[in-house]
Amino acid sequence: MAQTEIQSQKQSQQGQTADLSELDAISDRLWQIAQNQQGTSANLLQILRVLEVIHKRIRDDLFQPSLPNSRHELFNLLRDIETNGGWPHIYRMKIDEICRYLDQPEELEE
Repeated sequence: MAQTEIQSQKQSQQGQTADLSELDAISDRLWQIAQNQQGTSANLLQILRVLEVIHKRIRDDLFQPSLPNSRHELFNLLRDIETNGGWPHIYRMKIDEICRYLDQPEELEE
């Protein structure tokens, strides 16, 4: 995710009532860790795998059990999802997208 995307998500989160300042610090630190691994695809892939596992655990173990029991609360949640950026999604590259990098000419090594 680009740094500007992270910043825009932070700005939309600031309007929420929950104190997520610790989440901002974790997000910044994670971005720094990823930047330090730039050019090392295996390490970056491991970071993405960890994020996917955390996403799944939060969704399955915490979010789903906290879903509203009433139509009114469900409506409010759906309105919040629509207003603040939709449903979180972890995009996975397809093999053909990865293979496109193989079609690029290799740089000559000196």
